[in-house]
Amino acid sequence: MKVFRVVTERDGVVKKMPGKVDTEIIQSDYRYAAGSIEQVWEAVTGRGFAYEDEEIRAIIEEHPAITVLEIPEV
Repeated sequence: MKVFRVVTERDGVVKKMPGKVDTEIIQSDYRYAAGSIEQVWEAVTGRGFAYEDEEIRAIIEEHPAITVLEIPEV
């Protein structure tokens, strides 16, 4: 298995000043253990994140190999 990092972004606080508007961008990271990036893509597309307006910006292979010692029961 590999560890993948899914990077999402959403708009934060909007600051309005005369002649200028600034929007804070909030970036979040989620990590998944999977055999391939395709598995991660299938898991995250169509799935809601913590916020409705979060958009996927990247899926990155963070660690090329991990060994799973135990899978906890849910």
